[in-house]
Amino acid sequence: MEQYYKCSVKIEEVDDKGKIKKRGEDYIVKAITPTDVEAKINRELEGYDFEIRNITTTKIVDIIN
Repeated sequence: MEQYYKCSVKIEEVDDKGKIKKRGEDYIVKAITPTDVEAKINRELEGYDFEIRNITTTKIVDIIN
């Protein structure tokens, strides 16, 4: 059964002055397992230098747009 996971990611980017900046981002991902979350994040952030820091389950039942 799919559920929602919170995935915390640390992304490295180069700013206008050439300095490497690290920033954290959180994503809500609908998936079956944490491994599935990791695969989806890897596809979504392809081309970025990033590290998955944490994957946790949430109590979110649904997202209403």
